[in-house]
Amino acid sequence: MKPSTPKGSPESLRARAVLVKRALWISWGVMLAAATLGTWVWRQDLREPSVTIWLFKSLPLLAFLPGLWRGNDRSCAWLCFVVLMYFMVAVTDLMSPYAIWFNWIEMLSSVSVFVFGMLFIRWQSQANRAQAAQQNQEDAG
Repeated sequence: MKPSTPKGSPESLRARAVLVKRALWISWGVMLAAATLGTWVWRQDLREPSVTIWLFKSLPLLAFLPGLWRGNDRSCAWLCFVVLMYFMVAVTDLMSPYAIWFNWIEMLSSVSVFVFGMLFIRWQSQANRAQAAQQNQEDAG
């Protein structure tokens, strides 16, 4: 059975992947800013701001910075898994009677990182497969 090739040229798929990667970077930055501001400025619990709490919130996001910079599909996939934890915390905070407007930003940024990350992985891998298929056709013909 012949493997299916994605619709569209590798160039159009790569252009979509680049556009979504930019949106992913913006969402990732908003999420990192939300982790920082949620620790230092808009706290909804009664604890004092601390470097330890900020590191606990931001290091999982910062760990994927090199992979995102290179455009690595696997790093992006793992980032999407980690972002689900941020989503769970944000939804839990939103359902709290002490919810503040800032919890919406945390939740929406985690959803956008997940969605843009998944779209980037899909279009990037489709572009890579289409380019490999095109290369194989050129080599064979």
